[in-house]
Amino acid sequence: MKYDFDEMIIKNAISTIQTPEYDIISEVEKEIQKKKSPWHFKRAVPAALVICLCLMLSIGAMAATIPSFNNLLSMVSPDIALLLQPIEIACEDNGIKMEVVGAMNDDEMAVIYITMKDLVGDRIDETLDIYDYRLTGTYISTCQMVHYDETTKTATLRMQANGGKKLNGKKVSFQVESFLSDQLTFDKVETSINLSDVKEVKDSQTIPLVTSSNISGGGGGDLFDELQSQGIIRVLTPDQKKITLPKIDFMYISNIGFIDGRLHIQTKWVGDGIDDHGDLHFVDTAGNSIYMDSANIYFGIDKSGNAKWGRDYVEYIFDVSNINLDEFKLMGNFVSHGNYVTGNWKTTFNIQSVGEELQADCNIKSDTLNINNVKVSPLGVTLAGSGEINESVTIPISIKMTDGSIQEFESGMRYSDSGEVKLKYVSSLPLDTSKVESVVVNGTSINFN
Repeated sequence: MKYDFDEMIIKNAISTIQTPEYDIISEVEKEIQKKKSPWHFKRAVPAALVICLCLMLSIGAMAATIPSFNNLLSMVSPDIALLLQPIEIACEDNGIKMEVVGAMNDDEMAVIYITMKDLVGDRIDETLDIYDYRLTGTYISTCQMVHYDETTKTATLRMQANGGKKLNGKKVSFQVESFLSDQLTFDKVETSINLSDVKEVKDSQTIPLVTSSNISGGGGGDLFDELQSQGIIRVLTPDQKKITLPKIDFMYISNIGFIDGRLHIQTKWVGDGIDDHGDLHFVDTAGNSIYMDSANIYFGIDKSGNAKWGRDYVEYIFDVSNINLDEFKLMGNFVSHGNYVTGNWKTTFNIQSVGEELQADCNIKSDTLNINNVKVSPLGVTLAGSGEINESVTIPISIKMTDGSIQEFESGMRYSDSGEVKLKYVSSLPLDTSKVESVVVNGTSINFN
């Protein structure tokens, strides 16, 4: 049955009511489809149907008067609104109210919309960053701000969780344990370091990080894998300098020098902020940022001066072999937060997809991966198979609709689940699965009957 917008809201709300031995939704659909009877026509109405109609009317009134869900519908596109299931479950802790307003999902992925409001102060603002959170049954999550209402001091956020298994119809719990707010941003900070004065350091002025001992607290960048493969990464001896930066009181440059021809800049993070972070980069005389191969490595130091696991120090490493440092300035961008708030905000609710899924078996080989199943839901495309995921290899995906239009997907999220490899390609807008003709995976077309 095809629903209009109001009918979809009613259907979603009714689906949350448990009525054994009676199919409310079917009866409501019958009533929607029936023509109106003449006023003078009288007939007996079964008691069960009277109950159903009363429920329908009360739920319709409820949907019309639920401020949070209606407010959410005004923030999202009409296509997304039709997939959203109203949840409206709230909890309070530490003077903060969290409410799960709505959700949509398929078997591997769930998207929930939540609101956060400070009932006693001003700890919620437009820079709110949910720090520690989880949705049961999933293990890859992202959370982003959708809207901040300055008048009511209410933040609306979209949380996307992937890596689930058979989520549809499940009871799940969403929990937040901490968040950050009052973000302080410092862009284009000048270090005032004369790069031509930086010298090569001796081995005695460095300390080793043994990568096999898990000493490093992590890292990243183009050069990180190369450095890690060496087994030992030599970093600068800590705390040989203290170069402070304007308006920055949560970090300083603790050493600088060349090791094996690469520029090492060591920073020490001394603030109380749990998520203080930043980056260093080079700009030319025109103020343009210049890209070069680089890496950053996190580590700590024990009382004996030896490297240990930690994140007190970040050493930035740059390959500057192809540039003249006299022509560049060293700049930085940094972020800190004034508030780090902890608590226990937890809600439990059922998630139920309102869209149909398509599924087909296949046998497609792509590099080191064998794909044996393809699913299409209103949220996107899921590939399942076996083998190893090669991060450097892109598997092209496209969907052909019955009207001949093509939708392409550039990248997907990759993860392993109980030995099975999955790739999730999320659509920017909900897919009408009834109009999907085929999916093309790595040049192979898969048709759906």
